[in-house]
Amino acid sequence: MKELVVVRGTMRPGLLLYYSARFSGQVAQNLLFASLFVVAGTSDKSAVGLSSLLIATTGASLLFGVMGGALADRIGPGRGMALGAILRTLVIALCFFEFNAAAVGAGVIFAYSAVSQVYSPSEMAMVRVLCGKGRATPHSLGVALQYAGQGVGMLALAPLLFVIGGTQAMLAGAVVAGVALSAITVALSLNHGGPAREPSGDHSSLRDSLRVFKRSPMARDALAVLAVQTMIIQGIVVALPLYLRNDISLGEEWGIFLVAPGVVGVLAGLAWSAAAVTAEVSQKVMRLALVSMVIGVFALASLDYGLEAVLTFSQVGPLVNLEASLNTTFIVAFPVAFLVGLAVTLALVSARVALTAAAPLAHQSRVFAVQATLTDSFVVLPLLLMGIGVEVAGARPVLAAMGLIGAATFVFIQLPRFVPIPLPLPLHPHAHKPALVPVPVETD
Repeated sequence: MKELVVVRGTMRPGLLLYYSARFSGQVAQNLLFASLFVVAGTSDKSAVGLSSLLIATTGASLLFGVMGGALADRIGPGRGMALGAILRTLVIALCFFEFNAAAVGAGVIFAYSAVSQVYSPSEMAMVRVLCGKGRATPHSLGVALQYAGQGVGMLALAPLLFVIGGTQAMLAGAVVAGVALSAITVALSLNHGGPAREPSGDHSSLRDSLRVFKRSPMARDALAVLAVQTMIIQGIVVALPLYLRNDISLGEEWGIFLVAPGVVGVLAGLAWSAAAVTAEVSQKVMRLALVSMVIGVFALASLDYGLEAVLTFSQVGPLVNLEASLNTTFIVAFPVAFLVGLAVTLALVSARVALTAAAPLAHQSRVFAVQATLTDSFVVLPLLLMGIGVEVAGARPVLAAMGLIGAATFVFIQLPRFVPIPLPLPLHPHAHKPALVPVPVETD
């Protein structure tokens, strides 16, 4: 399989099919998830039901992630996307015909997540196959379509279909979107299906894929930054309801006013990364994004206290009156939401660009699968502790703890041992041989 180069100003059929798959796959997935969340959330044991769905998703990823990536590399990312899409659709169809209890939801999510371990790394590997490893544009556009599919599936179609026919109508919509995804990926695999040829001595073991992280500083940076980015996103989701209620003293319906600047930050991050991020600058962007995420969660945790102190102790009448009349926590959270949205998007796109560039063509799916598995392993314990911590101590300590973990990660990847000294360039093949020096010979 050869790497292809995108011609500026044109979109080849393969790319159009790929981007269509990114969108339709998210529509199908989010309609499925919405239906299962409705059933689990309205059951007698809603907390247990919702937790079981999250545990099932993570458990399948940890168990089958690496194997799914290896299979995708063996059969080729195009065929991996097609196989994964067909298996996903079969799971959704089975759920449509047999789903009748909340207890089944965890099993459905587990099966769906298990077969997705072939689809998801194949989806990431196709970027290298279709576009090479130069710029971030395909990753940025892919993320934009992913978010668009999530919004259409979860926020537009799911409520509409629920009003029309309840969860069965939502599942029917997911089946239709899944069938469309299967057709698109099969068409994509016809021209971009085969596996890449591995160079001589490049074997198919997990050890060879792990060597990518050992040898490539930007791949290690990507692994660390994606772990922190995932933790911060999920931690904010866990902490936001209590942050709104207890710290900002507003109802949860006010969350839209914080989500809006966050969405604007995401859009700005996508535009920035598409225009400026390349493999060569991806490390700098990842580290900038990591620092920005740390600043953002620390600001949510404590910056408003500092602002209140400045306004209160300034002894300037208008400023003191201003502090008394404003919700300073909400004022601080508004721009910080933009910063966090910008930072998490830059972190995601730049890290994917780095992994695409660092991994050999024949190891793309496995490297992304290993990254996803290690990331899930990293965030499982913090997520469990966050849920408990928010209930016991409140949102601010949890946000501060995430900031400390992010800061420690930044210090760690800055250590000289984490960034090895580059080896000197090889000399000319015969340069190591000493030059022949004429030796005078005495004669009689």
